[in-house]
Amino acid sequence: MTRRRGQPRFVLETRDVLLSLLLPGLGHLARGFWTKALMYLGTLTVFGITMGMAVSKGRLSWIAGPSDYWFSTVMLFVMLMLIWIIGIFDLNHSVRSRTERHYSFGYWQMTTRRFSKDPKGIIGMLLILVTVHIALFAPFFASGHSFKGVEGYVKPVSHAIHMDLRNFRAPPSNEHPLGTDHLGRDVLDRLIFGTRIALGIGVVATLLNMLFGGFLGLVGGFFRGATDATIMRALEIVNSIPFLVLVLLIRGLWPGGGILSLMLILGIFGLQPARIIRSEVLSVREQDYVTAARAIGVPTWRIILKYVLPNAIASLIVVTTMSIGVNIIVVAGLSFLGHGVPPPAPSWGGMLQQAQEFIRTAWWMAVFPGLCIVVTVFGFNILGDSLRDVLDPKLK
Repeated sequence: MTRRRGQPRFVLETRDVLLSLLLPGLGHLARGFWTKALMYLGTLTVFGITMGMAVSKGRLSWIAGPSDYWFSTVMLFVMLMLIWIIGIFDLNHSVRSRTERHYSFGYWQMTTRRFSKDPKGIIGMLLILVTVHIALFAPFFASGHSFKGVEGYVKPVSHAIHMDLRNFRAPPSNEHPLGTDHLGRDVLDRLIFGTRIALGIGVVATLLNMLFGGFLGLVGGFFRGATDATIMRALEIVNSIPFLVLVLLIRGLWPGGGILSLMLILGIFGLQPARIIRSEVLSVREQDYVTAARAIGVPTWRIILKYVLPNAIASLIVVTTMSIGVNIIVVAGLSFLGHGVPPPAPSWGGMLQQAQEFIRTAWWMAVFPGLCIVVTVFGFNILGDSLRDVLDPKLK
């Protein structure tokens, strides 16, 4: 769109659109949005480096042929497409927001502003984004040193489970940056693919906690009476069962469950969000706007979804974020005890369990998996702590 003489520049021009189509962030740079420009250009650089690694190793799906690389390849191009699309829409929003005067801001706008000024939350989010990036594109980062000279396609997970008994317990070197374990497996490759298992189980189990626990707390807190009492007593019965006994019971009844059984165990046992959302709903349901909605005949489920849930979800978001870190620790602990992720699948807890016999002779087998657990859980904890601060209505 061409700007007429004297017309304020509060709409996108053709130059802005072309620059953003050429490279996300260039349009922001031309309009003076330096922070957002650096964010988009930095993000694009990271994905460009990831694509370069994939191409140099011949691991994009159409280069490697029919393979297990398709998921990472598809996710790479989906992310790149999203960066381009979001960049254009964000530039349009930024240009309009610069000229429009805002006399009041919504709850989530104020929350976003407070979060952007909290270094603790930014650090936590960056740690989590790096971990998620490694998990999504694990095959592109895996070294594959153990497969020099091997002809044909090698499945990505094989980089983490291939044994080289002639090079076992090798210290960190150029060929193996983090050394090898007692079976000659590359520790770095196992950590990379272990990221997928840790985040996969942690995120899925936490989503189950949030969905089921949030639903039970929402229903119990809103309807109260016999419904609330029944739900709360049922949760107390579940929580009264010792966690390790529950693990042994489900694993015994479902011996081939593997990772799915772990998700089910954590999903059943971690329904604490029900109590938190219930306490919020008990307070929200007594507000005047809920009473007014009832008086004019608004259906019950519409009141719950439109008026109660949005005003009670802040605490659920905080608990959900912190629960991911807790579930990662629980999975690592179960793997350390031998009841977690079955071998030879790489898991951080399983690596620690195997390293305990070699802690004096091969320290790298225990140190690096432990650091991965600490850094990942630390990221989720400080992000949850930051969200608790910025979502607190008392700070508005």
